[in-house]
Amino acid sequence: MEREQFFQLLREGIEDGRERYYRNLVYIEDANNYVSLAKEVLTLYLTLNPEAQVAYAFHPWVKGSKDRMKELRTICKNFIDIDYSSSERYLGATFDVVILDLVDNFEPNYVGRLVDLARGGGLIILYTNSLAEGKVFRSSLIKAGKIRDIYERRFIRKLNEHEGIFTIINSVYNAKPFKGKLGERPRPVVPNNPIMPEPLHNLCMSPDQNRVLDSFINLRGANRRVLVITASRGRGKSAITGLGLAGYLYKLSTRERGKKLKIVITAPSISSTSQTMEFLKRGLEVLGIRHKEKRSNLGFINSIEGDFFKVFFEAPEAVLETEGDMLVIDEAAAVGIGIIDSALKIWRKVVLVTTVHGYEGSGKAFLRYLNRVLKLRKASVYWQEMRRPLRYSEGDPIERWLYDTLLLDAEPEEPDKEKLSVLEFETLNQDELFQEDTKLRQVYSILVTAHYRNNPNDLMIMADGVHHKLFSLSTVDGAPIGVVQVAEEGGLPEDMIDSALKGVTFDGDLIPDRLIKHSRLKEFGRMKGWRVVRIAIMQELQDKGFGSEILKMVIESGKSQGLDWIGSAFMGDVRVINFWVKNGFRIVHVSPKRNEKLGDFPVVVIYPLSEIAKEAVEVASYILKDKVLNTIHDVYFSMDPEVARIIIYGTRAHKEIKINKIYLDKAVAFVQGVSPYESSADGIHMLTLKYFWDSKRDWSLTPEEETLLIAKVLQGRPWRFTSASLRSNRTQVNEMLYEIVAQLLIKYYGITADVKTGVELKDIISDDIHNTEQ
Repeated sequence: MEREQFFQLLREGIEDGRERYYRNLVYIEDANNYVSLAKEVLTLYLTLNPEAQVAYAFHPWVKGSKDRMKELRTICKNFIDIDYSSSERYLGATFDVVILDLVDNFEPNYVGRLVDLARGGGLIILYTNSLAEGKVFRSSLIKAGKIRDIYERRFIRKLNEHEGIFTIINSVYNAKPFKGKLGERPRPVVPNNPIMPEPLHNLCMSPDQNRVLDSFINLRGANRRVLVITASRGRGKSAITGLGLAGYLYKLSTRERGKKLKIVITAPSISSTSQTMEFLKRGLEVLGIRHKEKRSNLGFINSIEGDFFKVFFEAPEAVLETEGDMLVIDEAAAVGIGIIDSALKIWRKVVLVTTVHGYEGSGKAFLRYLNRVLKLRKASVYWQEMRRPLRYSEGDPIERWLYDTLLLDAEPEEPDKEKLSVLEFETLNQDELFQEDTKLRQVYSILVTAHYRNNPNDLMIMADGVHHKLFSLSTVDGAPIGVVQVAEEGGLPEDMIDSALKGVTFDGDLIPDRLIKHSRLKEFGRMKGWRVVRIAIMQELQDKGFGSEILKMVIESGKSQGLDWIGSAFMGDVRVINFWVKNGFRIVHVSPKRNEKLGDFPVVVIYPLSEIAKEAVEVASYILKDKVLNTIHDVYFSMDPEVARIIIYGTRAHKEIKINKIYLDKAVAFVQGVSPYESSADGIHMLTLKYFWDSKRDWSLTPEEETLLIAKVLQGRPWRFTSASLRSNRTQVNEMLYEIVAQLLIKYYGITADVKTGVELKDIISDDIHNTEQ
C-alpha cells in the first residue's frame, strides 16, 4: 500500500471512529524512523481533535526514553506521561490518545492494561524499533542465552487479522479500516421507580450501572448478606460501587444514624480503590451529605468521614482484625480466595467487586471458587453482572483484537465424555501450537479457567521461554482435557549458589532459589528438576482423578530424563495443598511473607526422584516444620489456621517432645477448671507442640479441634477471630478446648481430670526442666 493511501484511510478511520464512538490502533515498527512516524500519526489525529487528551506510557529510567517522550509532547496541548511501573494507578482514567513506547519493553500486561484507557473515537499508537530485541521483560525469560520469538510472531499476525488496525512495519504500510456494525453508545436509563435517589442515577452512564446502583438496597437487613458485582474491564463497576455506598448511607434510618457506621474498603493496593472512593465522594456531594476526606501521600483518598459514617481503606490482611459494619473488597480475584473466605466468616455485610476477563484474567475460575466458598458460608448472596462497555461502543474492534491477541476471553469447549476411555499423554510443540488458534485457545483456556490468577504475561512466558514445556492429556481425536506447564530449573553453577545464599534472587530458578536460601542446602542448587507452573483439568472433569493421572505421567517423564525432582510453587490454598500432598509431594518451604498482590503465603512442594533429592527433602521438610511451629505466633500469625494445619501435616516430619511435670500439672488444672486458659497457656502450648510433632500416632483430633489449637494456642489469635474461624461462640470454643486438652492428657500420659494436682520438687529433678523439648 502506498504511504499516501495509508494516511488517507487512517484519517477516514479516525473520523468514522469519532462519529461512531469506536477506537483505532496504529502499530509502528521501524529500525530508524519509529519516532518520526509516531509523531506524524499523532499530528494527524490532533488535526481532527486539537484538544485531545494524550497519555504516553514508557520506562522513564531507560536512557533515551525521556527524549522520545519530550519530542512527542511538544505537539500536544494536554499530555500526561505514565511510568509503566505505576500504570495501575491510572485504571479508570480515559484519554483520546494512548501511546505505548515499546522500544525498551514489550510486556503484554502493560498492553492489556493501557490499551483500555483509550475512549471511543480515540487512537492507540504502539511504536518500537523491533518487537523482539532489547526488551526488559523478554530478557528476563532468557535461559542459557536462549529465547524464542513465538509470541511476537503471533502478535504481529493478530494485528494483520483484525479491523480498525493500521500497521507500518519496516516501511511496509497496511491499513484495515473497521467496516463492522456497533451497538448503541453507552447511556444511562433511570428506572421509572428508582430505589436509590435520582441524583445518583443521573451520574450513571449505562443501564447496567442504574440496575446495580439499586441493588445496594439488598445489603439492608440483619442477616449475613453478600453483594457480588462482576464485569469485564471498562464497565464502570468501581464507580458504581462508590455511588452504591453513597446511596446505602443515604437510606440509613434516623435510628441507624445514631451510631457511627464503619465501612472498610480493601483491594490489592490503595490505587485500586481510587475510583470507588472518588465516586463515593461525588455521590455524597450530589446528595448533600456533609463529609471530609483524607488522602495518602500519593494523592489517593484513604478515608471519607461524615457525622454518622466513616469509610476507610485497609490492606487485605488487616481487614481480618478490623471491626466494622460492612466490608467492600475491590478486585476481589486479586485479593485471593483465602482472605475472602476468612472475611466472610467474620463480616456480616460484604461487597465483592471483581473483573472477569480483563488483564487480570480471573474469568470463570474465580467465580467457581467464589461460589463454593459462598455456599459454605450460608449467606444471602445477590449477583450483579455488568456487560456494556462505558468507554466505547459495544462491538469496538480494538476490544476484539485485544481479547483475541491476549486470549482474555478464552473458554474451553465442552468435553466429549464418550471419548474418555482412552487418553493420550503428549508433549506439545509450542511453535506449532501458537500457529493453531483453535488448539491454542483450548489449551490456554483449560489453564486459565482452572487457575483464577492469570495475566497476559503468562502466555508470552509459555511461548518464548525455552525452558518451559507443555504436556497435554487428550482424547484420541486430539482434543485436550488436561494441560501441564513445567519449567526446567536447577543445575546452577557454584557462583550462583553462593550468590543465592547471600540474598541474590533467581526467579528463573524459583524452587532452587527458595530452598537454597531457607534450607541452606547447596545441593538444591546443583540438582535439576521440573517446576510445575500450572496443572489443569477441564472444569467438568475435575475431581475424577485425571489431575493425579497426568501428574503421574509427568513424574514418569521426569524420571526417564534423569531429573532429581518434580516440584511446584503456588499460593497456600487448602484445596490446592491437599491435592499435592495426596499425590505424594512433601511441603518443603512456606514463604515467611504473604504475597502482597495475591494475598496468600507461597508454598513449595517437591516429589524427590533421586536418592540425593530424597535426603535433601527429608531435611528441608523437618526444618520447615520446626520453623512453622516455632514462629507461627509471629512470622505466620496471619496465616489461615486451616492452611497452617495442612502445611504442618504436609511436611511429614517427626520429633519426640518431652513435657515436664509442671507443664502437665498446669494443663490438668485447666481441665479441672481451677486455672484459666491464660494461666495454663504454657502447659497447653507444650501439649499442642507434642501433638503436632507426633507423626507416628495412629489417632487424630478432628480438623476443627486442630484448627482451634493452631488459631488460639499456637498463633495466639484473639477469641473473636478463633470463634469466627470455627463459626462458633466464645463459650463453645472454651468447652472444645477443655475437651481437647483432656483428650491429649489421657492419650499421651493416661492422666484424667480427677487426678490430684500439685508437684513435689523431688519429682521434677530428673525431668531436666531446662531441656523440655529435646
